[in-house]
Amino acid sequence: MPPIVSTNQKISADRIAHIESKTATSTPVANGNPPRRTGNAPAEDERRRYQAENRAKILLQALYRQINLCANVQLLNRPSTRSSQRVLTDQRIYKDKRDQSHATKALDMIMRFDKGGRESPKFEPEALSRRLRRRKKSNTPERLMTVQKRLVDVWKSFSKDPEMFSICARSIAFRGAALEETDVVWQAFEKLLKENFVSILAFAQTRRLDTKALLPYDGPIPGTIKAGGRGVETLHPHEIVVNLECQHLERRRFENNYHENIGNYKIHPTCRDDPTLRRPSDGECDVCSSDALCDCTYPRYPALFLELIKTGDGRGAGVRTLAKFTKDTMLGAFIGEILSEDEGLEYDPVYCLKLTAKTSHAVRAYICPKWYGNWARFVNHSCEPSVEFRSRTIGKRIYMMMVALRDIEAFEEITVHYGKRYWREKQCLCRSRACKDNKKPMPQGEPHPIPTSPLDNPYRNWELRSERGWAEWERLYRTENC
Repeated sequence: MPPIVSTNQKISADRIAHIESKTATSTPVANGNPPRRTGNAPAEDERRRYQAENRAKILLQALYRQINLCANVQLLNRPSTRSSQRVLTDQRIYKDKRDQSHATKALDMIMRFDKGGRESPKFEPEALSRRLRRRKKSNTPERLMTVQKRLVDVWKSFSKDPEMFSICARSIAFRGAALEETDVVWQAFEKLLKENFVSILAFAQTRRLDTKALLPYDGPIPGTIKAGGRGVETLHPHEIVVNLECQHLERRRFENNYHENIGNYKIHPTCRDDPTLRRPSDGECDVCSSDALCDCTYPRYPALFLELIKTGDGRGAGVRTLAKFTKDTMLGAFIGEILSEDEGLEYDPVYCLKLTAKTSHAVRAYICPKWYGNWARFVNHSCEPSVEFRSRTIGKRIYMMMVALRDIEAFEEITVHYGKRYWREKQCLCRSRACKDNKKPMPQGEPHPIPTSPLDNPYRNWELRSERGWAEWERLYRTENC
């Protein structure tokens, strides 16, 4: 069914111009302070490398943001049978078609380059940017050869995956980096692209971007990426856990049932009434400051740039950011099933959270994300957390919101403090400077599963297998490849 053009779509269309106006030269992405400028040659090299890595992270942020933008344009540009009202401007549609044209030309050119021999075509700078003709310094033969080599190298690092290359080529951050950035920055950027290969693919497909639309008709069509036996494009972004170390996707289970993402509270059948409904004593709305009931909702935009990842230190799944968030940003609400105070702890003693109003410390209910929930259920603990739970009154309900305690950099794992009671009989694994168990040895965890595939591209046609088989597959992999 075609989408209905609604008020939310108008807001999305207005936001598109704001998103696109953010250039890749925004605030630097860094953890810690950069090395100081000195006359020491090794120190200078370290400083340049540090700056290049930060610049590469900024470019990767822009890549994710522009992929999301392309998906929004594709969604809003679909014809609707219920409304003839246009949502996108002619300029926005033109820019999207231009990006698709550049991506198609770049993919066609790089695939012809890959065939090699005498039929290798001449590099066409217009495949990346039409402005290159007017830039004499960037149009020199030496510069064009450098750009050509960069594209060939990144094509090989993608295991010659046309779908992945076309996704990246849609982004002006990718094309601009190939044309303008220094060799040090490009190498750092290429490394990040390879490390986040499966993350970028999953990000594009879960946003319903048609990732195969620009592929050549006479070429091979990449297989469908699956997680838990289902195509990634049919799943919610927060029903997928990205394993960056092994480059594969998985779906989280609890007692042999897959976790299901929900957008708002789910009242358990045993709960007689809805304790989440706003009362006069709950104070004014934290969005519009209204004392009366309103139609406000908690901000959903930050969740677009949050990703579930598999940690490599035994802490299970976690949540990392794909964009920078400033202090006091409301990242989202802790969502799950709502149970009464008497049944909550018995139903879900591990993940349940007390629901309280901002004007009172009395427990109104328990939020239990054991079966149903959102990304907040996967946030790991840290003794030096980056977010905390705060009671908020929004619209017609009360929520436990996750609010940033400080500026959170892009590609940083967000953490929250679980409370002292949780760690009375458990060992903390956060290993922060304030960790209470820093002096204790880390427990020996299970080895990371390493997926093996007979295909040339190890990231394709890989479906999850039973957990008990991981150790055997890892042993075979190391025997054959190490």
